Amino acid sequence: MPRISFLAMIIGLAFSASNAHAENFSSTLGLQNVNPKSDNGILAGANASVDDDWAVTGSIAYHFSDNWSAEFWTGLSKFEHDVSLAGLGIVGSVEHRPSTLGINYHFMQDQNFRPFVGLGYGWVNVGGEQSKGALAGTILRGDNSNGFTLKAGADYYFNDSFFVRGEVRYLDFDTDVTVNGGFVGTANVDPIIYGISLGAQF
Repeated sequence: MPRISFLAMIIGLAFSASNAHAENFSSTLGLQNVNPKSDNGILAGANASVDDDWAVTGSIAYHFSDNWSAEFWTGLSKFEHDVSLAGLGIVGSVEHRPSTLGINYHFMQDQNFRPFVGLGYGWVNVGGEQSKGALAGTILRGDNSNGFTLKAGADYYFNDSFFVRGEVRYLDFDTDVTVNGGFVGTANVDPIIYGISLGAQF
């Protein structure tokens, strides 16, 4: 809760600094990759590895000043990852849908090329777990997750209405894992998410 309150304070400060020059919305539709970090923790006493996946994402943002926007971003389709354990190979798969809410600061507002940085808070809905290989037939579960997210990227505007976006973000994503109801460890996913989107401002 303190982290959510801190984010709310940042958004409030950004709103207080807003002006009437850029009161409009933008939205994006893109393809992005969730690429977990290389060391994903210890599950059932073995080193765990989570592979990457691509999925369709989207966002909507309100630009309340020339430089500031508030953005909601989410997976429009679910990401799916295979989970492997050292010495056992693939032991399961899991689906998840990440969503983030945060603020972006946009540079060079009078240019076609507009870099930005952002800070937000993310939620990850975990589901669709399936046990495989050595764990086939067991009940595999992962908890939902939440945490801070950081992002950076750039928009290139073709005209006043349409743009292409490249971006990369870090998402704090850890999930407690159980097998047949017993806790076996925490998967430290903490992915880098990157991709490209098409956007419209209106």
